[in-house]
Amino acid sequence: MATYTKLLNEIETAFSKSNNASVSLKDVADAAQVPVASVYHFFLMPEAALAALTERYIELSAIEIMSNHVSDPERNWQGIINDIFDRGREFYDKYPAARKLRLTAHNSESTRYLILESNWALAETIYSELNRLFVLPETSGLVDDIARAIVISDALWSLSVSIHGTVTDEFAMEAERAVSLYLYPVLGPQLTMIAE
Repeated sequence: MATYTKLLNEIETAFSKSNNASVSLKDVADAAQVPVASVYHFFLMPEAALAALTERYIELSAIEIMSNHVSDPERNWQGIINDIFDRGREFYDKYPAARKLRLTAHNSESTRYLILESNWALAETIYSELNRLFVLPETSGLVDDIARAIVISDALWSLSVSIHGTVTDEFAMEAERAVSLYLYPVLGPQLTMIAE
């Protein structure tokens, strides 16, 4: 486990510094000062290494984005979702390799699949938070709607990253507007708060 963690740390460093869509497993082995065979024991190819790094960020983001999160139901559903998305943006500022994996074309098919799955996991988390605070409309597919809203936000964030290298305030606000407009027909202007 210690070797795996050490290698993943080196993969993170190498991928952050690289202008490429991949990493060299030999370079990772050299940086970690382990035999190349040790790297291949865990990662048969560079794509597997980046998929493992993606999984690390998905787990880490789930913890960091929602830890110590205090939702203010007075801000209604738009504010709750915007707060969560703001925390996501902070996460990508803190972990540039995560931003590169998720918001650029520097990912493989397996990485894209993991990211897509994580959208639905985050959508479930947002749904649970909204359901805890508000009376939600009795409609099927709300989690899917939230997941699609995440995809919309990611698309705008990706455009910002490709132009500016980061998610700018302007693009973040544009994503918030797009998400609110997308979810408005389902959630309406105001949800009824659940009495404490």
